[in-house]
Amino acid sequence: MSDLRMPDINTVILAGRLTRDPELRYLPSGTPVCKMGLASTRYFRSQDGERREETLFINVTVWSKTAEFCGENLRKGRAIVVEGRLKSDEWEDKTSGQKRKSIEIHGQRIQSLEWEDRGTPSPKPEPRAIEEPVPEDDIPF
Repeated sequence: MSDLRMPDINTVILAGRLTRDPELRYLPSGTPVCKMGLASTRYFRSQDGERREETLFINVTVWSKTAEFCGENLRKGRAIVVEGRLKSDEWEDKTSGQKRKSIEIHGQRIQSLEWEDRGTPSPKPEPRAIEEPVPEDDIPF
């Protein structure tokens, strides 16, 4: 079985709503980084037929131009789709000395599912004047 190779794939796509306004910051090198919270809810029926929901809260970090887009255009409550990879982080808690672990998404693509001016009607195009057809005897050839 040593000749069997499985590709390492770390890709995740989640849709949900932002739990807080994105926090856009710049590293000393000038690289933009944006941190956001995402809530993704799954609705289902239990065995007794009762409707239930299960919400996953996960942190999302994006970089570069995507980070600037998120910081400038997204707000708390906004529905988005995140495509990226999972990243695990481990550290020791300074107060309790316990080892801690967290998983977040390093987003590579963000798609907003709403329009900014959703409630305002789009302007109607102005009516164009209807041109009359040119009579055949006026055609120069």
